Amino acid sequence: MCTLSLSAYKRGCKGVGGIEKIWLIDKSARITAAVTYAVTSGAVTITGTGAAAFEIEPDQNSWSFTQPATEDNNAGTTYVTQTLAGNLRGYSAALVDLSDSIRKGRLEALILDKNGVYIMAGIEANGLQSGGGDLGNTGAAIGDTYGFSFSLTCESTTSAPTLADFATFESAFTIEKA
Repeated sequence: MCTLSLSAYKRGCKGVGGIEKIWLIDKSARITAAVTYAVTSGAVTITGTGAAAFEIEPDQNSWSFTQPATEDNNAGTTYVTQTLAGNLRGYSAALVDLSDSIRKGRLEALILDKNGVYIMAGIEANGLQSGGGDLGNTGAAIGDTYGFSFSLTCESTTSAPTLADFATFESAFTIEKA
């Protein structure tokens, strides 16, 4: 039998949807650098130094993060599918190279939502992995998307935890900005 840790909840202020920034992390490189995560009561803490993170500044309304749950009462199983999906505008050698790396890697992502909440996705065993996308779309009409689209997914036993203190992330990771 499992032990539940229920708590009270009071509705807060209304929020808005959307993603402000994303930092992508190569999961294997982070493990090699000995940067570790510990999750307690829905919050992640980070220890260690020497890993790298790559900052993505998305266009408005071009990225989303979802976490639908799948339950099977007969099997007694439950899991969450974390999905980070979005577009990178343009077409260049640098985007082709970035696209190839994203498609081939096991990633983690720190997501800053439009409400100022930091969400750490893909930190369980397999990380976020490419589940499809369009690796270089020119569009057909003037208003069509021009660039790359990605869908990165991860199956997890829990929702993605929050990060309370961005300074711990900055201490653990060298952040590369475009």
